[in-house]
Order: sequence, then C-alpha cells, then structure tokens
Amino acid sequence: MFCNNCGAKLKEGSVFCSSCGTKVMIPASNDVSMQEKVQEANAVTLQENFKPYSEEQTDNLKAGMQPGAQSDVPQDNYAQNQYSVNNLPPQDNYAQSQYSMYDLPTQNDLSDDEKKGDSNKKLIVALSIISSLILVAVVALIIIFVVPKKDKDDDNNKADNQKQTEQSSAAEEDTTATPEVTTEVAVLDTSFDGLMNNLSNLTPVTIKFVSSDVSNYPNIKTYFTVENSSGETVMLSSPNVAIKEKISNGAEIEREIKSFEQLEGREGISIELVADKSGSMESDLPTMQNIMSQFVNALDYNSGDMVELIAFDSYVMYMCTYTQDTSLLNNGINNMTTYGETALYDALYEAVRNAGNKEGARCVIAFTDGSDNCSIHSSEEVINLANTYSVPIFIIGTNGGDYSLYSDMTSRTGGMYWDISSISDMSTILDSIYTREKNMYCLEYVSDASADAYSERNISCVMSDSTYGSSLSTTFTATRTLEKEKHESRYELIVADVSWSEANEECLKKGGHLITITTQEEMDMAVAMASEKELRFVWMGGYTSIRDDNAYGHWITGEPFEFQPWYPGEPSRTDEDGADEMYLMLWQVEGEWSWNDQRNDPIRDTGLEYFKGKTGYICEYEE
Repeated sequence: MFCNNCGAKLKEGSVFCSSCGTKVMIPASNDVSMQEKVQEANAVTLQENFKPYSEEQTDNLKAGMQPGAQSDVPQDNYAQNQYSVNNLPPQDNYAQSQYSMYDLPTQNDLSDDEKKGDSNKKLIVALSIISSLILVAVVALIIIFVVPKKDKDDDNNKADNQKQTEQSSAAEEDTTATPEVTTEVAVLDTSFDGLMNNLSNLTPVTIKFVSSDVSNYPNIKTYFTVENSSGETVMLSSPNVAIKEKISNGAEIEREIKSFEQLEGREGISIELVADKSGSMESDLPTMQNIMSQFVNALDYNSGDMVELIAFDSYVMYMCTYTQDTSLLNNGINNMTTYGETALYDALYEAVRNAGNKEGARCVIAFTDGSDNCSIHSSEEVINLANTYSVPIFIIGTNGGDYSLYSDMTSRTGGMYWDISSISDMSTILDSIYTREKNMYCLEYVSDASADAYSERNISCVMSDSTYGSSLSTTFTATRTLEKEKHESRYELIVADVSWSEANEECLKKGGHLITITTQEEMDMAVAMASEKELRFVWMGGYTSIRDDNAYGHWITGEPFEFQPWYPGEPSRTDEDGADEMYLMLWQVEGEWSWNDQRNDPIRDTGLEYFKGKTGYICEYEE
C-alpha cells in the first residue's frame, strides 16, 4: 500500500503516512462480517473510554490538564487505554481485521438488510458518541461556572466576615458612635410620707423601740430591733428611714437623719452580767464560770463592748466593774464562791441602775438556779427602774425558778426569759442574746436644740428596704446617763459617815470606784490622805469571801489581790456577834494602819459612836 499524496510505501494498517503525514484512504472492502466486528469493537471502545469523570479528573480539568493527559494521580477512566475521543486505539487491537473506525465498508457494497442493520448500528454508535460528548460538555460547564462560583462565594463570605469583624472592632473602639439607650427608673420618695405610701408594696416586719441616748444632744440616738413574724432578726439591705418628732405638746416635725446603722461592728454594748453564786449553785458553779469566761472572751471590744460582772448570794457583790480587759473579767469570774441565799432582785436592781447610767445600747443578762428569797427590792421595783432607764432584762433560769414571774419581768422590760434543764444550755442562750443586741439598729437624728433634752418625745418612724418595711410610733423620755467628770487627781477623799454600799454607789456615780490598794506606795498615799483629814476608818473597794473554810479578799475591779496588809487575825468574815463581815476597810488601830473586813454599816448596825466623824471613803478614777 502506498500514500496517495507522496507515493511512499505504507506499512500495513497505517492510518497516516509516515513521510508526509497525509491520512491514508483505505479501499472499501466487501467483508461485511469484518466491518460489523470493527463497528462493534469501536462502539464498545467509545463507551468504555467515555465514562463520567471522577472528582480527581474534574480537579485535573480545573487545573488545565487534558482529559487524556498523564498526572501524578492515576486516571480511573483511562487506566487501561489512556485514550480520548481524538486518540484512536493502537493498531494491535485490529490486527486480525486490519481496520480502524475509518476503514468501514461503503453503503453501496451492502444489501438492504445489511444497510438497515448497519444504519441501526451507526445510530447506536452516534448516540453513544453524542451522550459522551454531552456528558463532557456538562462536566466542562460545571468546572467553568460552578467551581469558580463556589470559590467566589467562599471569597465573598470571607470578605463579609472580615468586614463584620472590622465593623465590630470599630464599634468597640468608638463607643461614642453608639447612641445611648436611656431607661426611666422610678425614683423612690424617701420622705416620711413617701416611705409610708410605699409600705403596701413590701413585706411587713415588726419594729420595737429599745432605748435612747441624748448624751450628744441635739443629736439623739434611738435603738430599735427589726424582727419578722417568727421573732427573728431581719437584716435590712441599704434601708431608707424617716422620722417625725413631737416634743411635749409641740408640732410634729420631720427631722434630719444623721445615720441609720446596725450595731454589729460599729458600736458597742454595755452588758451587765448577773451571776447566781448562792449555796445551791455549788455543783454547777464551775460550769457557769467556764461558760461566762468563754462568753466575755468572745465579745467585740474593738467596737466598744464593755462588761460589768455582779454576783449575788445573800448579798450583791461586784466581781468586776465595767471594763474591756478580759483578764480582769476572768479574775472576777474565778473569784466567785458559793454562799448563802438568793438575792436576785437586789442584784438586778443594782445592774439596771448601773446599765442605765451608760451611754448607747445596754442590757442586763442574769442567770439563776431558783427563786428570789432574800432581796430588799421587789420584782416590780426592778421592772419600773428598767423601764425608766430603758434597759431590757434577759434571764436564764433553771431548777424550778419562778417561770411566770420571770417571764413577766423580762417581757415588760423588752427582754426574754429562758427556762433551761441543764446549765450547759446557758452558752447557746448567751450567744443568742448577744447576737440579738448586736443586730439592733441605731437611728441618729437631729432634734430641736432649743428644747430640753429630757423632755417627753413622741416619735413616728418608718424604715424599709427593697423587701421589708414597717412603721412605729412610740413615746419616750430620755434618762440622764453618767456624765464623765473631770477630776484634778486620780484619788479623791470624801468625809462621810456612810455605809460601804453608799460609798460605792457615790464613787460609781462620779465615774470612778472605791479605791483598790495594790501596792505599798498606794497604801502610803491613802494613809496620808486619811490622816490629813483626821479620819480613822476609810472604805476600800473590796470584799472577803470563803473558800475551803478560809477567808480571802478580792477587789471589785477584778485586779489581782496580792498586796495584803491585814490587821492580825483578819480577815475574819464574821464579827464577834456573828454578823457577816465582808467589806474591806482601811483602819487605824493603836496608831497603826492596816486592813479589816467589816459589816456594811457599822455605825447604824452597832451604834458605835467612835465611827462618827471619823469615817470616809476614797474614790479612784481610772481616767
């Protein structure tokens, strides 16, 4: 076979001339069976070669590679033949027929049936080719339009996100760019009438007036408890308060509020501890002493708490006058020993009087194991005095105390009574009383400076926070508290034929106490003062008690009792006629000064003339 263009000899089965590249025109053949085989082979080849592209091939197309091109990733659709529409199969596939798809018999050489069959076969081949071409076109369109659109959408999304981020950052940096949104908030009317009108929106509580203090007049301090229906203290959060005052028959005027605060951590309490040391307390005394020590050691002295310890048996005894020194208080507690009967009312009367002379909040807390059986004062006298001074009384009782009487006494003075079965329960109750007192509120307001501080006053008070609210109207007359006097000297000698109790009370009123002689130097100073006034009998601030059948002395201040210049044979604790002697006296016998324990009122009790005009006492002022 030779090339029709250049005449070069062609190899069998050549499609193109190897010399000039002209396509070889192969003569038609009458071998129909061979033609049919070639057509069928070509149709199968086209169907296999034009399977849909895989994702990997689509990526290659996106990268610009030809469908039949080689890549690092194997082409699934062309792994066996590696041909596309334009790459015909190798001639080896047609070694037997020596025909390609272009070497087909002509229509003129075929019969009608053969022509018809041939046309059908050609139609099949054509449809197959067209389907493959359409598939290729669709894939191409997807590559051209969809993939770039996705990339564009991704880019747009990234751009939008970046834009939003930049806008957010700009908004954070430029806060002035955001207009302020204002919300109208209802302002509470904090006047008296305004607070009263708001009470219907709040949970009601109970306000109780406790006491007042006019020591810094015209500023008046009033003390209140705020409790719920169960009697528990209510803690007011950022409270509002208003007060109206009417002095005597004057007009009711709303007053300026200086402060309204809870006592806890801000203001101290003056506490009178009253302890039963009668003979029936012998087995329980150590437990009571331990509980009292724990209590006084735990008080808040930094905020101003002060304690005075008074004990009673048949007599009332000062174990430690008002102090913040726990060592003195503990000495006084440990100096208690049991003796005699139960003079509870006398002890309460003395405690109320002393508490009433203190500024600020004050109360009396007493413990007893029974009923009063030897007091001079009555329970009604105690109640009246407590109400005069506005001093609440709390009583803890055990072992058959007079429940109804003690309950009446405490409730009428603003206090409370506990009837316990074991003295060990005393500790918990002491803590609860202290917590109640420290949870009180102090309302300080400015009164009329031109009015008498001790005039009768009617006050109407309203207080509330966001949850609770209540009002109160009460009448009170302030009592005179102990005014601190200025003294020229630490010691003051008073010449007076009085009893020890009277001398002690006068020194307390003056802001001091009977002298406690703890050194020789102090002894010499006291003797010199008495000698100058030609006195022979001078009361001192101390007692004697009995422990293990022996008399011992202790100071009313709780100071250590170490220096003891007793007269020979003293202290006796009992006079020659059998009367109790328990009050300390500095006396001169045969020109020598020494100590003796004496009955409370030797002048009136015995009628001894030699005491008259020769008796006095020395007050000692700590400040």
